[in-house]
Amino acid sequence: MIRPASEIEYPPTQAQCTKARMLARMEALSTSSDALMAVIASRLGAEAVEQNEEVQALTLEQQRLIQNMRTLVRS
Repeated sequence: MIRPASEIEYPPTQAQCTKARMLARMEALSTSSDALMAVIASRLGAEAVEQNEEVQALTLEQQRLIQNMRTLVRS
């Protein structure tokens, strides 16, 4: 987003820094959530055809993504 020069503050205030960090975390959580949904969808498709190796790999990826999201929420 481009802001008019009259609205830009240097150095940024504490509130602006906090807002920027919050927005970055929300974007990261959204990206992780989208990746998790894609992995779950792939896993369900693999379970339907009983591809055990793929299901195990996708389960591990799903657990990794969930842990990543928990870490993002805590920070």
